[in-house]
Amino acid sequence: MSPSLTSIIQAALFALTTLSTASPVPVLKKAASCGNSTNSITWAPCPDSVSSDLTCGTYSVPLDWSDPTGSEKIELGLVRIEATDKANRIGNLFLNPGGPGGQATSFIASLTSRLDPRILERFDIIGLDPRGVGLSTPVECDATAYNKRVAYFPKTQDEFDELVAYNKALGESCRAKTGRLIDFVDTISAAKDHEAVRLALGGEKASFVGLSYGTQLFSQYAELFPHGIRALVLDGNLQHSQSEASNLLIESTSYEATLKQFFTWCANATDGDDACPLSGQDVQGVFESVLAKATASPIPAPGCDDVACRTDLTGEDLRFIVQGALISTSSWPGLGQGLAEADAGNATLLSQQQPLATGSDAYEDSYLYAGTAIACQDWAHASRTLDDLLEKATLGANFAPLNGGACQSYKIQTTCIGWPAALSNPPKSVSYQGETTILMAQSTFDPSTSYVWGLGLHAEIGDDKSVLLTRTGSGHTSYLRGGETTNAINDYLLNLTLPAPGTVYET
Repeated sequence: MSPSLTSIIQAALFALTTLSTASPVPVLKKAASCGNSTNSITWAPCPDSVSSDLTCGTYSVPLDWSDPTGSEKIELGLVRIEATDKANRIGNLFLNPGGPGGQATSFIASLTSRLDPRILERFDIIGLDPRGVGLSTPVECDATAYNKRVAYFPKTQDEFDELVAYNKALGESCRAKTGRLIDFVDTISAAKDHEAVRLALGGEKASFVGLSYGTQLFSQYAELFPHGIRALVLDGNLQHSQSEASNLLIESTSYEATLKQFFTWCANATDGDDACPLSGQDVQGVFESVLAKATASPIPAPGCDDVACRTDLTGEDLRFIVQGALISTSSWPGLGQGLAEADAGNATLLSQQQPLATGSDAYEDSYLYAGTAIACQDWAHASRTLDDLLEKATLGANFAPLNGGACQSYKIQTTCIGWPAALSNPPKSVSYQGETTILMAQSTFDPSTSYVWGLGLHAEIGDDKSVLLTRTGSGHTSYLRGGETTNAINDYLLNLTLPAPGTVYET
């Protein structure tokens, strides 16, 4: 089967939404004693799903942090890369890749060749899977329920009713397979988990790098536990305080602006490794042609078997998938190839990835299921009628006509209608009272986390407590791209040296 662009999207950890019915409901651990006084991290070689060359750990925490001495426990999974220069070790560095639902363990395992050698020398690199994700006690759902295709932009009452029925069936399957954990996967709980692991690692102040959704995780951590921070980097920022309509407008227009950057790049791309198959052509015209064809009749994806990816591509599929394909500019040549082939009648490269129908790999699929479960506890989703969604579609059609408003925020707001777990971490501004100055990084053309959110979160944290570093360019997050922005972040992590306020870099 030809490789799909959605495999790139998974690698970029663009988790948009929420395994087999044979899987049992996970048994929550019973506490050996009240509190964690006798609890310690258990270290062992990582499973092959992460990397057998690295060390992984498990740590038990309360299911419900409002009842920390209760008997119900879950297990957290983490990976550690120990500092190579132990004599000059600075401390622990927690990295989170985002999502929601992104697996920090697999992310860290992929970074050994991408991090600055000085970072690997001076820090123990820690990747803690948020609760519900990866090596931590996972959210599990029924793959058949997840894979059912519904319209997220319903035009009739029947389509709306089908969407709500799909959401409820998926949520009920997740509750049946996951148990009470489904009610406790919000980001506040995940922040408290990180504090528990920081203390279990010895209690020294730690450094943190949060990418994308990791900026919400670590900004909420900073509000709760400012004393635990040595250094904090927020890269590709979410602002957890906007209204539903504002989030749709902000994210969809940022996605659209980045899509136009792709059109320009692709049309002007030269030969070589970065060549675009549509070079010299009207790339926007090709995109609109594919969109029109897929909307009129789904485009076949003959390289898919309807297990790993769908056997055809709809117009709605295209609009959601392209946002993920824009995350990394390294995937832009593949997006150009995918559009060229889809315009010719083969949408395999663009087809949507699905979880394993056999339910054989809870680790691999957890980011899909946990992504929905976390988002539905973190973000408002007040729409209750077809008219509510038609109004949101009107907003998208007028202000982001190329994507029609199809973006992660819209997917969350529609997928969470009828979700069985309550909104427990509702949107609100961040209030940070710590002494450590936070370094924020934001690109100007980010298809997922808008520059608007970066400015907004910077204002919430305050000019006196944060520095915003701007990268003029495309792509989601900046730390792992190399260049001036990466160097500035590394200098901050190593030496606590901050760039001047208002600094703008090209790379």
